[in-house]
Amino acid sequence: MLRPLLLTVLFTSILTTGCASKRLAQNESYDLSALEKASEFEGDSEKALMEAEVKYEAALNADMNFYAPLHIIQANEALAAARIAELKGLQSESIIASAKVITLLQFANNNKQKVEVILKPLLQQKLILEQLNSPRVLPDEFEDSLEEIKDLITKIEEGEKDITPSEIESVLKDLNQLELDTLLEIHWQPAQETLDKAEDEDADKFAPKTFLVAETLVEKTEEEIRLQYSNRELVSEKGLAALRSAQHALYVARDAEQLLKLNNEKAEEAVLRFESLLAQIGVTLKAQDVRHMALQDQATALAQNAETQASRLIVPLQKRIAELEKQLSYQKVTKGTSTDVVIKALDIDNSEVAETPEAVETPEAVETPEVVETPEIVEAPEVVEAPEVVEAPEVIEAPTAIEEPKTTD
Repeated sequence: MLRPLLLTVLFTSILTTGCASKRLAQNESYDLSALEKASEFEGDSEKALMEAEVKYEAALNADMNFYAPLHIIQANEALAAARIAELKGLQSESIIASAKVITLLQFANNNKQKVEVILKPLLQQKLILEQLNSPRVLPDEFEDSLEEIKDLITKIEEGEKDITPSEIESVLKDLNQLELDTLLEIHWQPAQETLDKAEDEDADKFAPKTFLVAETLVEKTEEEIRLQYSNRELVSEKGLAALRSAQHALYVARDAEQLLKLNNEKAEEAVLRFESLLAQIGVTLKAQDVRHMALQDQATALAQNAETQASRLIVPLQKRIAELEKQLSYQKVTKGTSTDVVIKALDIDNSEVAETPEAVETPEAVETPEVVETPEIVEAPEVVEAPEVVEAPEVIEAPTAIEEPKTTD
């Protein structure tokens, strides 16, 4: 009685929700799948709702919102209906809605598989952008590109028409541009911003040569990144070099500006300050005080001291490395020799190998157990034969002393 009623209500539900399903691709098997799923629960609405809840949560975790957004919207609506029906004690309606949720999620997974095949190049490029952290570096641009992919996914869901190669190519072009823009933002933009700051502080006036070098390098770096942005190592190296050059221009210009403002008194302060900086290096190197020298000579003396200390550290390390390499080389030679011996042994005719048991006869080394015969020390158990002392139990015959008890008579 329950089954016919359930089927009737289910058909009614499907018809009344037809408008909501208009945008999804028409699939004749959907209605049948929903009916079959509902009948599996045999009137157990609680079990049906629990399964729908679990599968809906799993679908969200599998990013089904991206791969089948329309299916997920309708599954969410059906799940809400199932919960309400269950609270009201309407078991049939609850089972129907739960079955619809489960069926929609099954079809959503089918749509995901289609998307992964049809839009494969776009999904691969999306993954590259995510690995570059593009969603955080250029969030607005990434979201725009993501919407383009979602539009194509919706078309697949609706099943209105096939996705053309030109549509895919157009979106892929935008995604590739976003990859380049992301790399420029990460590796080149910091250098450009630093150069702009140097220019704002008149670096082109106070340090024209240094600024020109930095400006040229920053421009060249942008060109190289645009041409070879797929070479991640080059992009990183060039970007860092451009940043360091721009920073150099900024700080040289700042120091040069300060020097231009010096009078006699401040000039002396500047020299002493620079000398104190050199002295700090000397203290770290445990070098002698060289402040009696000219600034250039102080720098040269400290550099020589550092080089000497480095040599003292490096020489014993190099010697130890050479020793280890020699040992390793010897081990390789020894291993190779032993391997050759084994290989040569294996090259011997099988017959000879069989006869070589004479090598087993060489247990004359085993016969050398004549050394083992030297257990004449063991033969010395003739001392053990000395149990003739044990025969001396003739002393035991001395029980004649036992006959003495006659005197006690």
